[in-house]
Amino acid sequence: MWPGVFAIPAAGIVGPRGHVYGVDVEAGMIEHLRSEIDRRQVPNISVLLSTESRVALPDGTADIVFIAVVLHEVDAPVAFLSEAGRLVKRDGAIAIIEFHKRDDLVDGPPMVHRVSVGELTDLATLAGLKVGSTTDLTDRFYLTKLTRDIV
Repeated sequence: MWPGVFAIPAAGIVGPRGHVYGVDVEAGMIEHLRSEIDRRQVPNISVLLSTESRVALPDGTADIVFIAVVLHEVDAPVAFLSEAGRLVKRDGAIAIIEFHKRDDLVDGPPMVHRVSVGELTDLATLAGLKVGSTTDLTDRFYLTKLTRDIV
């Protein structure tokens, strides 16, 4: 995936009254996204260099936290998901796209790095999140919706 592949279209979806935060842990990806934002003149995206476990935004900033093909790269997935839970509003959602963990799929990360739906469920529960629906997007990718587990 390249920087902005989801952030730039999301900015169009939320429109001029909405805002998108493009967050990455790699400075090079951030710079590339900034270049794309400037080139396409997208005014409603802010770009943030972050760590996996801390994003410099207030609690409850986001209606939706969108995490696409990232979780399998994260060193501390429970802390990462906990941070997503901190960022999302009480009535918001976390949407995660990941590669299916199936032996018949050769494209994508090594099987040992992939996160199955069951593994994601376990990680989300440990992070204090509630697992909603899971949908197969393609034969390669699935989407899982998480929410804050508010008691």
